[in-house]
Amino acid sequence: MLALAGIGAQFAGLYAWSRARSGVAPGPLFVIGLALLAASVAAFVSGSGAALGISRAFLSVSLVAYVLLVPRLLTARQIGTPVARSRKSRTRAARGGKLGLALRLIAAGPLYLAASLSVSAVLATKLPWEEVNRLMMGGFVVPAVWALGALHATADLRLLRVLGAPIFVFTVFAGLYLAL
Repeated sequence: MLALAGIGAQFAGLYAWSRARSGVAPGPLFVIGLALLAASVAAFVSGSGAALGISRAFLSVSLVAYVLLVPRLLTARQIGTPVARSRKSRTRAARGGKLGLALRLIAAGPLYLAASLSVSAVLATKLPWEEVNRLMMGGFVVPAVWALGALHATADLRLLRVLGAPIFVFTVFAGLYLAL
């Protein structure tokens, strides 16, 4: 019964977030959606225990998000149509040329992979949670941080930030791993 209440809270929370994103009272609806999602996790935890409840809450919120997203994707007509650019793209020379591309690929690949693995190692071993939750969080973090890093490496125009950010993240989290 508590699982159904948790799923209902997830539907309401994600719906509130989508309404906030569309511009209808963005601040209050975002906070309401966040509170509903927290309440759903609490419902799952009280119904199934901490380890299993958190796992079920993460799984069900993903499924609820897909249920809310798929109908909009099926009825969308703008997918695949080209978008008019409002400004001219920068030349290859301004982005660093072939060397810049190679450095971006190195940053997006092995550098951000190492950074995401260092974040994952800290979360999977040093958090004061049960082992199952720590391992699950550590596993979730690797693809998320790596994908964000790849996005950063391809979107940022300054090569120094593109190369420095993953090295900084790796250094900080490797230091935390060794210090804790």
